[in-house]
Amino acid sequence: MKKLKILIACFFLLSLISLPRESFGQSSKTAQEIDAYVKAFAAANQFWGVVLVAQDGKIVYEKAFGFANADFKIPNQTNTRFGIASITKPMTGVILTRLIEEKKIAAEDKLSKYIPDFPSGDKITIQMLRSHRSGILHRVMKPEEETIAYTSAEFVEKVKQAKLAFEPGTQRLYSSGGYAVLARVLEIASGKPYAQLLQEYVFTPAAMQDSLDFNSEIIMERRSQDYMLDAKGVVNAPLKDYSFLVGAGSVFSTAKDVYKFGEAVLDGKYGEAAKTNAVTNNEIAASGNTNGHRSFLKINRDKKWGYVMISNLGSGAFDIIQTNVEAILDGKQVAPPIVPNPKIIPNPNANLAEYTGRYVSQQIGATEIVIKNGILQSGDIKLYPTGIDRFFEYKFFGDVTFIRDGAGKIKEIKWASPGFESIWVRQ
Repeated sequence: MKKLKILIACFFLLSLISLPRESFGQSSKTAQEIDAYVKAFAAANQFWGVVLVAQDGKIVYEKAFGFANADFKIPNQTNTRFGIASITKPMTGVILTRLIEEKKIAAEDKLSKYIPDFPSGDKITIQMLRSHRSGILHRVMKPEEETIAYTSAEFVEKVKQAKLAFEPGTQRLYSSGGYAVLARVLEIASGKPYAQLLQEYVFTPAAMQDSLDFNSEIIMERRSQDYMLDAKGVVNAPLKDYSFLVGAGSVFSTAKDVYKFGEAVLDGKYGEAAKTNAVTNNEIAASGNTNGHRSFLKINRDKKWGYVMISNLGSGAFDIIQTNVEAILDGKQVAPPIVPNPKIIPNPNANLAEYTGRYVSQQIGATEIVIKNGILQSGDIKLYPTGIDRFFEYKFFGDVTFIRDGAGKIKEIKWASPGFESIWVRQ
């Protein structure tokens, strides 16, 4: 009898542990519609993560899907911590704004004031770093170097070695490298490490109790592992040490904490200047995509509706769900979900090498197409053949078509993902 009571108690405790998997009002038609939509992709193992939805400032839907750790079959919970990638950047922007208000730094200051030996530092302003106009590359290291732990000062030394993409201030290029340099500048200007600045200026004012900056030496409770979707199904994402994204994509957080951040901006908890800088078109919106994790935040200024999506599975299902969750919140009629099932075929392209090389998109930047293990790859994106000159990739559910010129040589790539299309010209 005693053993039976212990077993019952254990089952009760396990049931309590599983409770955070979901929380939403069963009477909410919006919540039911969103739940049905997301479930279709989760059931196909194309979406793992958490979706949180709020209406009139109140959370009406919060649910977790998939695994935080697939090896041990540990499910994601609503309080699981995920990498939120570039949603880190507006947090860095809040810190900068507050330090400007405290007169510890100025937007027009030159980078050379804080890092005297930085190349062209006398031409780069703090505002250029914030607005992606410094010329610093988005990524400055080889993928294998991104597995090593760096201090912010050590990483800046790596950035110094990379050539600028253009004369500072003359163009705009989205740059995580630039934000990593900005994080180091904020440390120098304040005399405090970036993690402490986050806690003081971002997390504490918003009561974000489950957020922290990445540190590979620390055991992070409730952390999700990163995965990717490909033709074989769910696979491990490449190992990364996210210290190379300090200030740019280094924060780990929960869906609820990310929502608290958005609310704090709109409520003026970071000050009116921070609110003005972060709010565009009467809403705060931010997104992120790094390795196997993705994130999205949007809240109306009047809080009529808002939502957060965070995921530890690099998959194009994220974009489809995000687009349709927003459509549902807007009161639009949404078609039943269609889960992609591309037909991958044995490679019909005789010479894969003719597709390799450097391609540039005016919207996104540059990429290098290479061959790894007999498969074309663009960064961590694998291209699987679906026809002559045609491929499919799972990270954004992209149909990738190589276009030839009159002489039969590859001249560009047409990359079509749900809701987005880009042209990449061969260099």
